[in-house]
Amino acid sequence: MKTTPKAKKSIPRPIVFIISSICIAGLGAVDYYVEPRFSFLIFFLFPVCFAAWYGGKKTGVAISLLSASAWIFSDIVSTEKFAHPVIPYWNMTTTFIVFLVVSLMLSKLKRTLQLANDLARIDPITSMANKRAFSEIAGIELYRVNRYRRPFTIACLDLNDLKLFNERFGHDAGDDVLRCVAQILNSNVRSSDLLARIGDDEFALLLTETNEDQAQSVFNKLGNSLDDAIKKQTWEITYSIGVVTYIRPPATVSDMLKQADHMMYAAKREGKNRVHFLVWRESAIVR
Repeated sequence: MKTTPKAKKSIPRPIVFIISSICIAGLGAVDYYVEPRFSFLIFFLFPVCFAAWYGGKKTGVAISLLSASAWIFSDIVSTEKFAHPVIPYWNMTTTFIVFLVVSLMLSKLKRTLQLANDLARIDPITSMANKRAFSEIAGIELYRVNRYRRPFTIACLDLNDLKLFNERFGHDAGDDVLRCVAQILNSNVRSSDLLARIGDDEFALLLTETNEDQAQSVFNKLGNSLDDAIKKQTWEITYSIGVVTYIRPPATVSDMLKQADHMMYAAKREGKNRVHFLVWRESAIVR
């Protein structure tokens, strides 16, 4: 969860295979008792498409073979007579090829759509979640804490003067700074926490089940790591971090980000390389 959004749950492949197989068995039985001149071929495409979309390429190929076999088997054991004994096997081969092409095309389309969706939710420079993904996952976390009443912490980190740094040293150097900061953030939080780049020079962090004392420990350590990196790399950049620990959660993700953003600007006003904390209970207590 640190750098990539959570994947959506899908149907397990064994379940996909079982459902598709049952569907094929049912279609084969119906095809056996129906008038031979009435072709059921198109109906055997439905389990093939289902298996390819939800089970992936291998499941789709297996169901394609099973579907073609069931269709031709129902024809062989029916009363229909073929002019040549090779005809049913030829039909099975051509049918399997058609099912296979459909299966491969659908599985490839599914992978392409998944990749496009992932790319739309991941920042290309840092490989973190982007603002869209952060809002989605933070919304789920907000629902959870409303239900279980557990504290959590959110923070906004701004890299001051990054635009000037880019103008002086180039955007490639600026991207290196972003990647280095992302690596530092990753090394200072847990795998269950969410990191995102939500602006050109701004990051957001969501620490699940983290109270005020734990938050201060994490961000004081994080501040020291950033200080060391800036000094070592001689970057002409500073940072400002606003941290809000919620005991009582806000109404929306926008509200929680707004509070962290306010604290980040408060840190910026008092000087650079600072961390400002706030605890949100029945009323806001600034620390």
